[in-house]
This record gives sequence, structure tokens and C-alpha cells, in this order.
Amino acid sequence: MAKLGSPWWRELTPAKKRRKYPVCRGETTADVVVIGGGLTGSVAACVLARGGLDVILLEADRLADAGTAAGLGCVIPDAGPSFTGLHDALGLRATKTAWRLARTSARDLAAAIKRLGIRCDAAPAPFVTDAAYADRTADLRREQSARKAAGFAAPWLKGAELDALLASEALGAIRVDGATTLDPVRAALGFAKAAEAAGARIFESSPVRRTRFDRQRAEVVLADAKIATSGVFVATGSPGRLFTQLRRHVREQDAFVVVTDPLETAMKRQTGRRQAVVTEVSEAPHWLRWLKGDRAMFAGAAGPVVPARQLDRVLIQKTGQLMYELSLRHPVISGLPADAGWPLRVVSTADGLPWIGAHRNFPFHFFALALGWHGETFAWHAARAALRHFTGAAAKEDSVFGFGR
Repeated sequence: MAKLGSPWWRELTPAKKRRKYPVCRGETTADVVVIGGGLTGSVAACVLARGGLDVILLEADRLADAGTAAGLGCVIPDAGPSFTGLHDALGLRATKTAWRLARTSARDLAAAIKRLGIRCDAAPAPFVTDAAYADRTADLRREQSARKAAGFAAPWLKGAELDALLASEALGAIRVDGATTLDPVRAALGFAKAAEAAGARIFESSPVRRTRFDRQRAEVVLADAKIATSGVFVATGSPGRLFTQLRRHVREQDAFVVVTDPLETAMKRQTGRRQAVVTEVSEAPHWLRWLKGDRAMFAGAAGPVVPARQLDRVLIQKTGQLMYELSLRHPVISGLPADAGWPLRVVSTADGLPWIGAHRNFPFHFFALALGWHGETFAWHAARAALRHFTGAAAKEDSVFGFGR
């Protein structure tokens, strides 16, 4: 029976094997308070502290134990939604800027992991968007043409080249280099360690009750602590109960993730190189990556948020559904059992881009919300944009992800 409910990355690095940080108590000050100790928050704490700011990082539970632990661990060199769809929504200039910033963020995050010596099994991988049906192939061809016309490389894979890489039922695919696969929990813990080395103060089991502000400063209020600050970086994924006014800006869905048992020898011969991160042209895409030990991680089945009382039952059903859908992509693995399955909250926006930036109703705050399927991609950009914002050096192009778009 598959282990259901506990994310793969949490099991690999359980809380008892991690360093435990203290609870935040008393009254203090900081230049910036980072709320949220997942990968995005940990990267921000590191970048802000290394940028010369006095930083406090607050995590309500344990570092990297919620959304980061449930994620896919894929740093994707694309902005997320289709280029054509984003072009229709925002225009060519904004779309090109978003795409370029996403690719730069993906590249720079991978470089920072290497430079800081963070051990998280980071490895380069090709990123492939494929099409399994004739109508989807036509859509993907239009996507490729739009990207190429805008100056973004999007080589088309077919025939022997496609079969060698994926060995799936796809009729064609776009390949982009520059993706990275990693263990997101270990990556987050590594950035938190680097943040602390740069002077950041880190606290766990320290949920924020509210933030408030006047004309001079903001204040972050906890059960047993108050922090006066001139900057608040919000890396909670969704607005949650702290910023209910922003809920109208996001869409929340529950998706699901499975990890298979190890592939048998015959299966390995018929599943390609097992290197690529793979998605598809779809409004409800699936995501496939490969893990150590010849296991597949497969995600999708996104839909409305599932009430807590129904989640166990739905998780069983969705695990079976995903294993079936994976077998359609790779028929040779039909019958291979799932070893693990869990839910993943996907927070996104109407146009598919994240919200990264300041909001006029919340002075001194900087948000990194609604990062979609692969928040790892935007973690570095959000951190650098926040550093520019808090040091008075904001770049005009940062507004492409802002609330004013």
C-alpha cells in the first residue's frame, strides 16, 4: 500500500534530522522580516542578509515542511503559462520580459546553489513540453513559432531524437535547456544556513498573528513577540488569513503528486533517458520528473480545493488516477505501484504569472505569492527584486510581476 499523505521530500529529510531553531519572543527590530520559511523565504533571507540588511526569518512550523516539501523540486526556465496565452493577455513586451526574467531567475538560482555549496542533489535537466494528440501538436507548433519570433530558442523534437529522450507516446515536443532538478527541502535548509551565516536571525514555531503599520514603520506581531521593521517580505504562497484582501488576486487549487516504486529493468529500457522535466500543452498540465533509484514523480489532477474531511478519500482516488495517466504516457510501466502520494496546493493567478512586488494597501510590504506549479523558478527573482525594493533601487522591469499589471 502506498504511503499516502506525507510528501516525498519530507520523508527524505524528516524534522527529527533537521536543526531546530528557537521560538521568537520579546520585542526587537529588523530591517526586513521575512514571513514564511519555505524555499522562497529562505532564499530571500539569504539574499537580503548578504545584501547588508538586518533580517529576521519567521516560520510558523518547521522550515521547508509545508508547500516546499510538497513541491516537485523543478526549477523551470520558463514563466509558466504558454507564451501565446500570456501574449494575448499582456502583450508582447510584458511577455518577453516575464520570460526573460524567469529564465534568468532559474539560471541564477542554480548558480547560487553551486556557489554557496548547498548540497541538494541539484542537477541540470532539459525541460520538455510535449503533445500527445494531433490537435495538441498544432497548438504546440504555434507556441514554438511565437517563442522563436520573440527570440527564445525552442527547438522541435521528433522521431528518433524524441524517442531517445522520452520514449513516450508524444507526437512532438519543444525542448529548452536550463532547467534544474533538486531536493527542495535541502535547498531551502541550505539557503537558511547561508542566511544565518550572513547574520539573519531564524525562528521556527513562530506564526505571525498580524502585521500593522503607520507612516514610519511596520510591526510584525506574534503571540509572544513584536518586531518593528521597515520591510516585510511575505513568502507564504497564498495570502492566507494575514492578507485576506489579496485573496481576490489568486486562485487556489488542490493538485496531487505520486512517486512510483523503482522501475524494473525492462521498464528502464523503454522509458528513455529519464533526465528531462516534462509537461504538456494543456490548461490542466501534468508534470513528470525522475528521481534517484529510477522512480518517477508525476503530478497533476488539479481541481477545486478539497475539504479536509474528504481529503483522505480523494487522495486515494487521485493517486490511482495519476498512476493510470502516467501509464498512458509510458505504457510499459502499467501495473507499477505508487510508493507515495500527497496533495499539493497550487496557488496561481488569472494570467498565470506570480504576484511579486509591493501593494499600495500594505506599505512596507513586499509579496511573493501565487507562484504556481514551480515556485522554485521565481525564488531568486523575488529575492533580488525585494532587495532592490528595500534598498531603493527597484528596476522598472520588476513591475511585470507586480499587482499593477
